[in-house]
Amino acid sequence: MGRVLVVEDDHAICAFITDVLEEAGLETVCVQTDRAAYAVLATSPTFRALVLDINLGSGTTGYDVGRFARQAIPDLPVIYMSGETSESSFEAFGVSDSEFLAKPFTRDELLSALRKHEARTLTQTEGP
Repeated sequence: MGRVLVVEDDHAICAFITDVLEEAGLETVCVQTDRAAYAVLATSPTFRALVLDINLGSGTTGYDVGRFARQAIPDLPVIYMSGETSESSFEAFGVSDSEFLAKPFTRDELLSALRKHEARTLTQTEGP
């Protein structure tokens, strides 16, 4: 059905997201660092969506990874998540037409964010 790249430095959160998405029929690739995300996106730009933490420890931020991902896959749905960053920070630095999930979030909130982007993509493809 599709692959989703998850960029999350916390193993427990990565496992939770992987379980939720795989139950929904999606294949996931989870990486823990910005460097790993850049490498995966550069060599395999075939993802259906990107779910990423904004605060990835040392290195660049999730905002930077999101911008890089959109260069590789321009219409890629991007869902940012954070327990430390505010919605206003997301609005200032996130890529356009992306989503923000405050941690902790539920299974339904994650799936809803993905479905919202899927619906937008279908509408844009079909046209008026």
